[in-house]
Amino acid sequence: MNKSEKVELLGVELEWKLTDAETNNQYCVLQATIPPGVMVPPHRHPDQEAFLVLEGAPEFALESPSGLEWCFAVPGEMINIPSMKLHGFRNPTTSDVRVLITCTPNLGRFFEDAGLPFVRESPYRHKIPSAAQIQRVMDISERYGHVYSTEKPGACKRGTGRFAVEKLLTHPTLSSVNRAYLF
Repeated sequence: MNKSEKVELLGVELEWKLTDAETNNQYCVLQATIPPGVMVPPHRHPDQEAFLVLEGAPEFALESPSGLEWCFAVPGEMINIPSMKLHGFRNPTTSDVRVLITCTPNLGRFFEDAGLPFVRESPYRHKIPSAAQIQRVMDISERYGHVYSTEKPGACKRGTGRFAVEKLLTHPTLSSVNRAYLF
């Protein structure tokens, strides 16, 4: 993993912030930019992963006792994904979403292997990936123990407005960020 490299994985732009070499092979940190309309379908993998929302209002799919639930997240919110938990995310908005991903070195190697070199004006940024691109990533995913869900993406069960009010009441330091979601 080269910290100066930026890769793209089916529309998600990934930039290394800390490589496994910099953390004594303990973890990796990447910044992900998710353009409008881009989705990472529900999947599970043996590696733990955590997301810190930096900007925007992504929806995360999280496994619950009642099934897969899609919920909005707001800046400052942390989403922890235990090993083999079904999860996914998408950007249903008209602006880029930015998240910080902390993951195992193995998951970092997956991003490195499956990602393609990022070019500033990527031809994939506003296009649906081709069947060949998706198959390439699926083949690499399988080598890393990733399993994709066959469940169709559902509707978001937690809207930004109600959630922003809850965050505003429980985390007053985030009030200036969350006010954007109230209006």
